[in-house]
Amino acid sequence: MLLGLVEKMVDCLFAVIPQPRPSPRQVKQALVIAHRGAHDTSQGIIENTLPAFERAKALGCWGIELDVHSTADGVFVVHHDRNLKRLWQHNATIDSLTFKELRARAPDIPLLAEVIALYKQDLHLFIELKAPVKHSKRLQAILKDCRAIEDYHVISLEPAFFNPLSFLDSRALLLVAGHNNVRQLCELSLSQHYGGLLGNYLLCSAKIRAQLKQAHQYCGVGFIDSKNTLYRELNRNMIWLFTNKAQQLSQYLTPLQTL
Repeated sequence: MLLGLVEKMVDCLFAVIPQPRPSPRQVKQALVIAHRGAHDTSQGIIENTLPAFERAKALGCWGIELDVHSTADGVFVVHHDRNLKRLWQHNATIDSLTFKELRARAPDIPLLAEVIALYKQDLHLFIELKAPVKHSKRLQAILKDCRAIEDYHVISLEPAFFNPLSFLDSRALLLVAGHNNVRQLCELSLSQHYGGLLGNYLLCSAKIRAQLKQAHQYCGVGFIDSKNTLYRELNRNMIWLFTNKAQQLSQYLTPLQTL
């Protein structure tokens, strides 16, 4: 909780520090990823739901990040929290419910399979594993009609979650760094020939980015939620930009793209 407060304070600080206008080349290469979709509670658009993903597509986002859990009967669904209480006012965990029971309590939680079917051709999918995968063959079947790396990446804060995913090209796997393990996970990504590293924009230093680039690995940053933070990251030649405010970022980018 304290760390989250510090991050918000830092974001507020960087939001007001003026940044130079990025070059047309830097703007052109930017790829916006809507974190949990283009959610907006003021409009009743809930994170990780089909309306949030549809809005991301309409706003011209290149990709979406979505979180995955599995139910008690092994059905993969899209939801951030293990518990339903924060978003759906039910004090129950996803892994304790069958899919039928989950759908009765929270009918707007989508299946991973339906999100893939709807958006695999229009949006790059960053599929975050929020719990260990117990049904890897089922996950493999869901992903079989998608092209790893081209259409999607699987991401996780926990390197061990990748262990059951031997069916995937290692370059389709991306680690998500926390505030205290960026260097460690960078080294792991390099040694395991993963696809790259995602993390906070302040933690992905020039040195980290150079190491990843030399190994032909990606570096993605978040959360880019203000104009000045956007300009800062574009001036650093960042390409993958994760945001919780897709509409605002689209508004900031549009005048730059028309120059």
